[in-house]
Amino acid sequence: MAEAVVGSLLQKIGSALVVEPVKTTCSFLNSEACAMHNFFDEMKDIQEELETIQGFLHEAERFSETAANIKKFIQEIRRVAFDIEDIVDQFTYKLNEQNRGFVAKTVKRVVHVKTWYTLTRNLRKIKTRLKNIQNRKNRYDTSGIVKRGEPQESGRWRTAEYEHFKMEGDLTGIDENKKKLMDMLSDEESENHVISVWGMGGVGKTTLVTHVYKTVKKSFGGCAWITVSQIWERDQLLRKMLKALHREDPNGINIDGIETKDFLSLVPIIQNYLHNKRYLLIIDDVWTPDVWRFIRVILPEGTAARIILTTRNQDVALLAPEKQIMKVIPLKEHHSWDLFCKTAFKKNNTNTCPEELTLWARKIVEKCEGLPLAILAIGGVMACKEQTEREWKRMWEDLQHELAHNPNIEHVNRILRLSFADLSGNLKNCLLYCGIYQEDHYINAFYLTKQWIAEGFVETSGRRTHEEVAEDYLNELVSRCLLQVHMRDVVERVRMCSLHDIIHSMVVSKSEEEDFFVVYGSSTHSPRGRLRRVSIQNCHLESASNNEYSLRSIFTFSDKISLNSLSIMLRSSKLLRVLDLEGTSIEKLPEEVYNLFNLHYLGLDHTGIKELPKSIGRLQNLQFLTAEGAKITELPNELTKLQRLRVLYFSPTPFGEVMPLKQIWKLKNLRVLGFIKATDEIVRNFETLTKLTRLAISQIRSEHCEVFFTATSKFSHLENLFVRAKYGEVLQLQALNTSASKIVFNGQVERTSVPQFSRSLQYHNSIRELFLYNSGLDENSFSCLQEIRSLRFLALACYEGNELCFHEMSFLMLRELQVWEAPHLEGIEINKGAMPNLEELSIFECPGVKELPRGIEYLPKLKLLELGIPDRTLVERVEKEMTEEQVSEDRMRILRLIKFAQAAHLKGGSTDSELDSDDCGS
Repeated sequence: MAEAVVGSLLQKIGSALVVEPVKTTCSFLNSEACAMHNFFDEMKDIQEELETIQGFLHEAERFSETAANIKKFIQEIRRVAFDIEDIVDQFTYKLNEQNRGFVAKTVKRVVHVKTWYTLTRNLRKIKTRLKNIQNRKNRYDTSGIVKRGEPQESGRWRTAEYEHFKMEGDLTGIDENKKKLMDMLSDEESENHVISVWGMGGVGKTTLVTHVYKTVKKSFGGCAWITVSQIWERDQLLRKMLKALHREDPNGINIDGIETKDFLSLVPIIQNYLHNKRYLLIIDDVWTPDVWRFIRVILPEGTAARIILTTRNQDVALLAPEKQIMKVIPLKEHHSWDLFCKTAFKKNNTNTCPEELTLWARKIVEKCEGLPLAILAIGGVMACKEQTEREWKRMWEDLQHELAHNPNIEHVNRILRLSFADLSGNLKNCLLYCGIYQEDHYINAFYLTKQWIAEGFVETSGRRTHEEVAEDYLNELVSRCLLQVHMRDVVERVRMCSLHDIIHSMVVSKSEEEDFFVVYGSSTHSPRGRLRRVSIQNCHLESASNNEYSLRSIFTFSDKISLNSLSIMLRSSKLLRVLDLEGTSIEKLPEEVYNLFNLHYLGLDHTGIKELPKSIGRLQNLQFLTAEGAKITELPNELTKLQRLRVLYFSPTPFGEVMPLKQIWKLKNLRVLGFIKATDEIVRNFETLTKLTRLAISQIRSEHCEVFFTATSKFSHLENLFVRAKYGEVLQLQALNTSASKIVFNGQVERTSVPQFSRSLQYHNSIRELFLYNSGLDENSFSCLQEIRSLRFLALACYEGNELCFHEMSFLMLRELQVWEAPHLEGIEINKGAMPNLEELSIFECPGVKELPRGIEYLPKLKLLELGIPDRTLVERVEKEMTEEQVSEDRMRILRLIKFAQAAHLKGGSTDSELDSDDCGS
């Protein structure tokens, strides 16, 4: 983690040094210019030193078996980096303070000369500390580290090799994957016989492949099992391959003298042996695609080979054809329980859990979330414990600590940390940051990536925005199986994610070791010392208020925080970057918040806060301000002073509309804006907000439409557009010409404007989701929408027609269709060739629909037909049809897909508040 800390710090130093030419030139006091020059000189020296150290740290932190003196060195470097970061942030803070106001400006400059000299002296002291640290270690040579890393790698190989000796009865929950993998191996039609098996560390990839390998290897002319380390060398890998081939066929290949042979000598031996053979090659635990690219080149051509790659990384998995990629997911609940009982109660002939232990055993298994590595390790420990409720309860309560420190299960943590060690510095920071959220918490990807940006973890290059790079980071963590995805949108972007419980434990443990963050909750001790980030969970804050913090982030997951305790904490946290108070019951922000010049992210979602004072204008570095579900109804005009704002989001609440912010068009850096109330002045000046990617606006009147939609057509980056009409007004869509991928209209739509609107969407071919709430469309106006080929999702509410007909070749890409609250609708007809890719069809609150859609059998990919609050006649017809013997196979397939529901659970929700959150937040 020291590498990640240093990397983040170097970005911050680089940003600070950018202001040097401007500030020193603009200084009109010689003493000020001299002091600043000295400060920048010291900063540059430290920057160069840190760049040298960073390369060393990158190698050192890849190995948990590093020597004690190197571990100590890493720890000291991390502490020094924190001290340097404090100085850089103090410099930025004071520089901004110097520029505030006009009164007594010269006096302020004179005062700050002393500050520059003080900060410079502090930097010189840190330089001395760095030299002393280096002298104690006296080397930066990574060769010794790599050598010491070998025992760890060897240990990991031995762990993999143990799988070869597992008995058939020890295996649980792999039958389905075993059959699928064997089918892939026997598929003679496939031209490419590379198969990838991927999943998170400890999920059972090696166990599965080992079992299949033992089952089928006799049918191949040559076999080899090779485990690849994170650090690999080509000649050594070839020697391992030769030894593996020799182990399976001792008489077929000679390996005498291979230790002295080089690449040019080793390759022909392998090629000659494999020539014209049907062989099986397992390459286990591949970390990067270059391993397979290297091996592929040295293998002989034209052979009937089968190669299986196991990996934690999706980039490696994609080296195989799509149909030959198998993702191994955690075990299902009943398989997890069976595996645990086999391990923990092996002494019992029946492998059953005693009744008095069931509660705690179930909790332990639930904690493992289907991860076989954790289930086996913890089950093995429990097999040696007393079978008493007290002992098992204690184990459950201390499980996180046991995972990190119990030598019998510590290897679970170590194996997962291999995935962490393989990350770049920025990705390490981002993954650890996810641990701030509570266990089992579903993390909103939109907010998470903004918090990464606010913390300074996201490094941009070229024309790419911070948001685009942050999304890449998110996808990288997902592809490495370190983040689990719970929800994606129709274009497969991650919307909700979480950490697996065992990975969450590893992240929290690692974070506390590295002073990255501390969880403050009812089960922890009061945090002490200089902390970087605090996650306050399910506890009162008073007992923590007397600590001295050097905080950059405060997250609250408790409604028990008082205004006074928060004020005390903020008073000593002037360099705070992220303050997320979601869910707290406080009704106003403490005054100390408005002194947080370094604050980049302020989260007030679902709080009791009713207003923002004019003081908010002092937060000049604020980039993200969110207040979804708060009680704020009016915004101060001082918000327009915050020129760095990128996200400004206030959703409607039951307490009334948020009043419009005058001259909001001055915030030209806004990327996300919502929920804003339309006025004549705002609509006229809206076109200046050209950087918007997401926009939600309410109270649009008919007379606004032409000017407003003409303005939004100039927003080349716009992705999501939500427009709610004022009650009684009609949305005129003729002027809308946007390339947005998601559009939500809430309000009656002028039917004659739909043809022009549809032609615009067809032209851009970028629309993926279209929500039409209270639209009032009829048969003629709806038919115009059916030519939109790029549409994946359509929600149609308050349809006014009697019939809903989908003609041939309509909605070719549509995957999900929702029709609800159509009071006059009597029938739905689907012609052959319509919606060929539709997977989900939901029909809610349509009392006139008394039979299934005609032609529904023409939907070949349908997976779900949801009928919400259906008419009793429709239910009876379905039930009767299910019992009839003469029902065709196609018809029965549809009947089995039906799900009756009594409440709407539709995508985007059915209330304005939910819709707003979906379109501007998630």
